[in-house]
Amino acid sequence: MSVLSRRLWRAFRKSRLQFLAVALVVMIGVSIYISMNTAYYNLDHSRDVFYRENHFADYYFHVVRAPYQVIKRIEALSGVDMVTGRVQMDVPLMRENADRGTIRLTGYHLPLDKEVNRIQLLSGRMFDKDPSGGRIEVLTDPQFAAANRLNPGDSLVVAAQGREVTLTVTGTAGGPEFIYPMKDAASLMPEPESFGIIMAPLNQVQQVLGYPGQVNQVLITVAPGYDEEKVAEQVEKILEPYGNLASYPRKDQLSHAMLDAELEGLQKSASSLPAVFLVLAAIIQYVMLGRMIKTQRREIGILKALGFDRRRIVMHYAGYSMMITLLGAVLGIIFGIMLSSVFSKAYAIFFNLPQEIGGLNVKAIFYGLIFSLAAGAAAGLGASRGILSLNPAESMRSEPPRVSGRIGLERWTWLWRKLDNYWRMSIRTVWRNGWRSFFTMVGVMFAAGMLIIAFFADDSMDYMLTQHFAFEKSYDYLIRFTEPVKEYEILNISRLEGVVKSEPLLEVPVRVSFGVREEDDLLLGMNPGTTLKTVFNEDGDLLAIPQDGVLMNDMTAKKLGVKVGDKVTIETRMQSGVSQETSLKVLGINHQMIGSGSYVSLKQANQVLRESRIVTAVMLKVDPGKAADIEKELNRMTGVSSIQSRQRELEGFEKQMGYMIYFVVIMVSFAVILGFAIVYNSSVIGFSERQRELALLKMMGFSDREVGGLLLRETLLQSIPGMLLGLPFGRMMSQWWVAAISTEAFTFPVVVYPRTYIVSAIFGVLFVLAAHWFASRGIRHIEPTELLKNND
Repeated sequence: MSVLSRRLWRAFRKSRLQFLAVALVVMIGVSIYISMNTAYYNLDHSRDVFYRENHFADYYFHVVRAPYQVIKRIEALSGVDMVTGRVQMDVPLMRENADRGTIRLTGYHLPLDKEVNRIQLLSGRMFDKDPSGGRIEVLTDPQFAAANRLNPGDSLVVAAQGREVTLTVTGTAGGPEFIYPMKDAASLMPEPESFGIIMAPLNQVQQVLGYPGQVNQVLITVAPGYDEEKVAEQVEKILEPYGNLASYPRKDQLSHAMLDAELEGLQKSASSLPAVFLVLAAIIQYVMLGRMIKTQRREIGILKALGFDRRRIVMHYAGYSMMITLLGAVLGIIFGIMLSSVFSKAYAIFFNLPQEIGGLNVKAIFYGLIFSLAAGAAAGLGASRGILSLNPAESMRSEPPRVSGRIGLERWTWLWRKLDNYWRMSIRTVWRNGWRSFFTMVGVMFAAGMLIIAFFADDSMDYMLTQHFAFEKSYDYLIRFTEPVKEYEILNISRLEGVVKSEPLLEVPVRVSFGVREEDDLLLGMNPGTTLKTVFNEDGDLLAIPQDGVLMNDMTAKKLGVKVGDKVTIETRMQSGVSQETSLKVLGINHQMIGSGSYVSLKQANQVLRESRIVTAVMLKVDPGKAADIEKELNRMTGVSSIQSRQRELEGFEKQMGYMIYFVVIMVSFAVILGFAIVYNSSVIGFSERQRELALLKMMGFSDREVGGLLLRETLLQSIPGMLLGLPFGRMMSQWWVAAISTEAFTFPVVVYPRTYIVSAIFGVLFVLAAHWFASRGIRHIEPTELLKNND
């Protein structure tokens, strides 16, 4: 081992805690990069393989009813690669002594080989087209089966066409459109206890739902090289006589849109977060090495005098940075692989992908190593470049003291006189080491900002749920009917014992057009005096339901470019009846925390449908003591399609939010390590360059505690401004992060509660005090007689 190598190892052992602190910052950056990029690659790869193997549809078409023979006409169109016709419908799930649920019953033509959106068996066996005994065999999605403890051989009872139908479960399966099985866009996340996907033979689904020889959905894949929109226009023309309710491309399919949004957000986070840690680690190393080189001027001069090449000496000092970075990178690779496994397990919980979401991403490991070493090399070479111009003769003498005078604060004599000598010495030291103090302050600011990011997501979700469940809707139950009914028919429900208040609701799927743009939306009709569901604008102001006109959903308004005062065309897309067109004036833009929809009066909604006094749902406020009895009565009604309990919905969201604790713990740990490393290194540098001064203070009679207090003041002068700046900076970082991961399908508000600022500040104080304690332990080992000897 060469002389310089031995010198490097001795320095590393002597300052191991200082170097390890920086290595941990590098480790965090590398581990985040590897884990997030690995998770992104694995999830994206699993999705693409699953889509390709199961012929995921490029375009969807919903119709009222179309003869199955229409599939042949569509198949003959230029540009259509594959086409599938099917029947899919949501039907009530009847459960004894349990809440009513909803299942999405979907029919599949056997064999599945050439079907679009074919399903893949996960457990059990495939259903038979014509099983013995007249049974109807079905497969369920795995989340629904797990939540409801369903095993092969178990039965489900659904209500269809006014009668109960028994389905026999044979196993579980997944399909490309059911990776994230949400009921609709109004849902925040899947609710497997009350909503599931049921897959069955097409002929049996047609019989159960009353579609003999007919379909209500057509799915196509487009041949390579053809324009999807032009092909879709041809298909729409063929389906027009059969009531084309909706048509949309793959990107608007709900499950795909949610998964795509997750991938997009993950990809952006995987590039931005690691960069912060690697840049800060490089800055810490730059400052640390710069100070080391200044304190070792004499040793550098001796090395040059002994004939060591300048570039070799530069590489020696740059080696400190490379050694720290390499250690951090190795630890980061190990921890990143472990963390990617955690991410993979989390995604396995949320997404139904038959392919295992896991594996090692060698490319991410390689790039993580290269990026970290590049940052370390830049810091090491940048800090060492001054060695090239250092003359051996000059370096044998101590560096001349810097010229200093009164600092700016001393000119404020009224304030300066109020400070004791301890504070004056500390302020002068911080002021005269401006760059190091600035870097420390910036580093603490980033650490405090990351603490805000760690906690804000919980605040935002809590705010969303509070706004949605406490203000936007105050009903206890939302009861939907299997088909529209006359308003007076809800009296049967309103008169149930324990019902305090009931208000009608009419939900109408529509297509909204403005100019050349059009979007699918849900029109909700309510009486102007409705209190069980309220509507707000983006500023949080309550909006009154107008007698005429529409309160447009903000997402739809944004996509269409609609403003208040504009007129839009509303075209109904009901499952039955003729589509109707109406022109409505936009009287306001509504903003909803969860869900979507545009609001009109109940009378206006009926006019849009060319109907009179019909409703599709009723909202109930009930006596809590009678809630169970009311649910039992509602479960007996075959005309009820679903019973949505606000309390259970809230509990489901809160249960899902429990997983956020892992994100919070990881981010807080990273932020504390970052803050500790920055403050510790700054304190160690300050301590090492002032040992002679501190020895003199001890010789003058200052106790170890008083000397430590002097250093603590310096640490606080650098850290407190960074912490105070870091709290609002953290909110800004949260806004940037949300803007980066937001898509048309998903966004949420940036809300930071006061408690988050307090908790973040407490964590900040803790890592500052911990770093100071570790850095100042050497005070008691200072030997004034040794340090004050003149070695020049």
